[in-house]
Amino acid sequence: FNVDAGRCDTCKGEGEQVVEMQFLADVHLTCESCGGKRFKEEVLEVQYNGKSIFDLLEMSVDEAIEFFADEKQIKNAIQPLSDVGLGYVKLGQSSDTLSGGEAQRVKLASFLGKGKGIGHVLFIFDEPTTGLHFEDIRILLEVLYRLVENGNTVLVIEHNMDIIKVADHIIDLGP
Repeated sequence: FNVDAGRCDTCKGEGEQVVEMQFLADVHLTCESCGGKRFKEEVLEVQYNGKSIFDLLEMSVDEAIEFFADEKQIKNAIQPLSDVGLGYVKLGQSSDTLSGGEAQRVKLASFLGKGKGIGHVLFIFDEPTTGLHFEDIRILLEVLYRLVENGNTVLVIEHNMDIIKVADHIIDLGP
């Protein structure tokens, strides 16, 4: 959807057309040519196990892991996203729709996907638990433990007591 050869010519791969209104909010209409699927028809005709590229990009990370269970290379590439608690994110979801904590976890998943041969790294997280459910915080803690066990250093700026109580060192700033 981001290359001329594959994207819908009408909406330029956006899936929608924007009608600018002078003094009102812009109106977003689903593209009539592609039906919001962002690709040209000939691209959508290509399928893998009955799914087009649009169908695949609409899958959540966890759904894709299940769908690609027999494709180890693909499964291993997306597994770190699930490991950091982002199994609900769609494969084709735009990065500008992610919260700050989700974006940090995407970067973390990228690092985890590269394996252990990178060396010792200093990770700095700024309020990574903002907006997270208790279960997501538990998953994040497991990932942080894994980073430390692999010889990395993790610095977390945080107010959440579940994170603070498991810290090796605490620096308290403020009055």
